[in-house]
Amino acid sequence: MAGSRALSYLQLGKEVTSGTGVAASYLLSSDIGGAFTVDWGYTWHQGRSVATRNPVSYGTRQYERVAISYRTPDDTGVAFNDLPYFITQPAGGTAGTGSTAWTWSGSWGGTAAGSAISYTLEFGDDVQEYESEFCRPTRLRFGAGADNMTTMEADFVGRQATKSTKTALSPVDAVRIPGYLWKPSFASAGSALSTATVLTNFLREWEAEWTTGWMPHFYADGLDYFGQMLESAPVEGTVRLVVDSNATAVSQFYDKGEAGTKDFLRLQAIGAALGGTAYTAIFEFGLFYENVVPLGGEVDGQNTYEIEARIVYDSTWGKSHAATAVCGVASL
Repeated sequence: MAGSRALSYLQLGKEVTSGTGVAASYLLSSDIGGAFTVDWGYTWHQGRSVATRNPVSYGTRQYERVAISYRTPDDTGVAFNDLPYFITQPAGGTAGTGSTAWTWSGSWGGTAAGSAISYTLEFGDDVQEYESEFCRPTRLRFGAGADNMTTMEADFVGRQATKSTKTALSPVDAVRIPGYLWKPSFASAGSALSTATVLTNFLREWEAEWTTGWMPHFYADGLDYFGQMLESAPVEGTVRLVVDSNATAVSQFYDKGEAGTKDFLRLQAIGAALGGTAYTAIFEFGLFYENVVPLGGEVDGQNTYEIEARIVYDSTWGKSHAATAVCGVASL
């Protein structure tokens, strides 16, 4: 029979040893279409002389590389419980702190590489399962608007593809993050973000995207897949904001952008109650405003500013951006 979209899945498991596959332990809500691709790196030897008009008669495999694109469906978005699998990946934290509600934290852009987590990713439907080991994200993106869900994207690179059998996991209706929960605050130093004043009636939508720095490295050692993945590329990214046109937009973005002033942004979403506290997600960024568009658009007749900011490193803060999640996940 043909495979059913309703029975398709993308799920992951944390590897004890990077590159050694494990059974999946967590089911992701993913937009499945085109999420799993395998590049075998064939060369077709077009340059050879064979005295025919089509010199291609066979191919030679040069390498194997797997790309997995995780995209949350628009109507589902990302869950609070999803966040630890991504925000702790660079530093290698595998257990949250707490009892009923667990707190997870991660940061990017510092000087220490840390012991990064790698995952085995399982992908498939009711016809066939494929899996790839040594998977790490090379790009992350989060975003939300005031009237939609918080969505997420992660571009993974995996070592090789293997046909296997699905690990049976029970779906969980996790607590998700509607966009209206996000509350912005700004400060002149990263250390002051936790006590900065929240701005209401201001933020319409936001989006943050960055590269993680992880790159696969191939070697001439008899293997067609990468031998190790190293944090060898820059950690860099952007934040995009849409806000109401008011005096705060002028002083906060246009004036600071014109003056070349470094600024700091905190976005916090607090959800349903959880063990005496609440589900919480926090993103913090060091920013340099590189493009501020006055009256860049409008929402129901209200003019808006559109801001593009570069995520920048701050030596006093010791990072360029950070994330925290309080959720129901105790360990990866």
